[in-house]
Formats: sequence, structure tokens, C-alpha cells
Amino acid sequence: MEALVAVSVFTLLGSAVMTGMSASGSAAYSIETGATASNLSSNQMEIILAGAYQDPPYAFTTITPPAGYIISATAKQFVQGDTNIAKIIVTVYRNAQLVTTLESLRLKEPG
Repeated sequence: MEALVAVSVFTLLGSAVMTGMSASGSAAYSIETGATASNLSSNQMEIILAGAYQDPPYAFTTITPPAGYIISATAKQFVQGDTNIAKIIVTVYRNAQLVTTLESLRLKEPG
């Protein structure tokens, strides 16, 4: 009887440990995905803002992301009919699911 109780206790403890490890691995994956997507979107935005102004609508060439990630970068009109101010939108996807979006406004330099 004692052996049966001991086996049951160890089975329950093992299940709890495995569940905890699974949750920990899932959280680590989520954190890694978020951090990578944040870095990708920031890097892409920096490149766009350092380059020449592009009249909206415009689709920018993107940096090469790691496997499984997709980056989209576009300029849209912030005010309908006015191409002197663009809303820059950078989105990062992983495995076809949206992870992060980064937006900024950019003014066309006079002259």
C-alpha cells in the first residue's frame, strides 16, 4: 500500500514539474518572439527615416528577417490628398501571425 501511495505522489509531482516546464518554455518562446520583432521593427524604421522621403502611398524594401519572420513597411497619407506628411507603418509577423506594429509620422523637407 505504501508503495502505491509513493508511486502516486511521484506521478503527481512529475506531472506538475512537466506542466511547469512546458509553461516556462512557452513563455520563453513568446518573450523571444516579441524581442526579435521589436528589434526588427525598430531597425526597419531607423533605415526608413534615415533614407530619402518617399511620397505616400509607398512600399519600402525591407531588411532580411530571420527565418519565420516577415516584415512589411509602408508609407500612407496621413491627411487625405496631402503627400507632404506620411504615416510610416512597419509590421512584423511570425508564422503568419502579427507580432508587432510600429508607426511614425514623417514630414517632407521643403525645397
